Amino acid sequence: EFRTLLEKTAGYIVRNGPAFEARIRDSAEGNPKLQFVLPDNPYHPFYLWRLEEIKEGRGTDVAAGREGDVTAPKKKQGPAPPPDFHFSARMPNISSVDLEVIKLTAMFVAKNGRSWMTTLSQREARNPQFDFLRPQHSFHQFFSRLVDQYTEILNTQGQQQQEVIVELEKNIDNKYRVLESAKKRAEWVKYQEAQKVKKEEEQEAEKLAYAQIDWHDFVVVETIHFTEADDQTELPPPTSLNDIQSASLEQKAQMSLAPSGMRIEEAMPGQETYYQPPPAQMPPPSSYSPAPPAFSPAQQTGFAPPPRTAQEQEEDARIAERAAERQRAEQAQAAARGQGPMRIRNDYVPRAQARRQNAAT
Repeated sequence: EFRTLLEKTAGYIVRNGPAFEARIRDSAEGNPKLQFVLPDNPYHPFYLWRLEEIKEGRGTDVAAGREGDVTAPKKKQGPAPPPDFHFSARMPNISSVDLEVIKLTAMFVAKNGRSWMTTLSQREARNPQFDFLRPQHSFHQFFSRLVDQYTEILNTQGQQQQEVIVELEKNIDNKYRVLESAKKRAEWVKYQEAQKVKKEEEQEAEKLAYAQIDWHDFVVVETIHFTEADDQTELPPPTSLNDIQSASLEQKAQMSLAPSGMRIEEAMPGQETYYQPPPAQMPPPSSYSPAPPAFSPAQQTGFAPPPRTAQEQEEDARIAERAAERQRAEQAQAAARGQGPMRIRNDYVPRAQARRQNAAT
């Protein structure tokens, strides 16, 4: 505890300057725990040494004021993943003749390119010996892996080739190096299997917890009854995302749930009193007139709103003008939508035909 206090004091003085040291020295006369700042204290040399150490950057978390910081524990990591197999492929059950043909073909494809393989597959389309060139064949994956291996060997030159040779020479010099690599790979495979089992157990536990929920323990908030009238009601088609994105500002305002003509106005800076509109005038009462009382009480003056400034009146005028313009636009749209559909007459008779019919009669 004493050393912690000394570390805190030294770090505090280093961060705030020697003026605070004099203040602590004045308060240390009545505090026995801070006596180490006094020159005649036996712990004063240790205190001076800690001051120099903290100034040079060799302080502790306590001296830096990070005593309460708790470093989060690092998650336990598994073994490092082994390097990928560059020259290994799972060989299927294959005869020696087919294996030699596949290897030789893969070598030529790696040297001449994929276009040569296309030409070969077209030329040997009816030859069953080259059926592995078709992607649907069971040997095609093994053939493609061999092509990749031969291509990597042929294209690796310079420094990359030297690195591959150095790695192979290490295996020759140390015969146990391959064994260590196999051991690390086995640990990695074991770790992967353990992680897979752990994940499956977590999924099973989640399913079990989900199955333990009592689905009959619920509260009915509201009941909605659908009638035959709901089935016959013609509802408007749903609005698509494209219609919403291409809608105009006026159409978006109509689709909005907020009432039109109203918006939130920001108060002016320094405005402490809020405007309170006078109460709406009620219609006059009926003709009933009670008898006047024997005495007339003193009339009370109504509440008068604070005088409004010219800027507020101008802002209200602009708001009223915008509301009137919006109302006129809505009325124009309503009038355009209110026009009846065009009437088409099916019994129309041209005038010339009518005259001929009249002359015939």
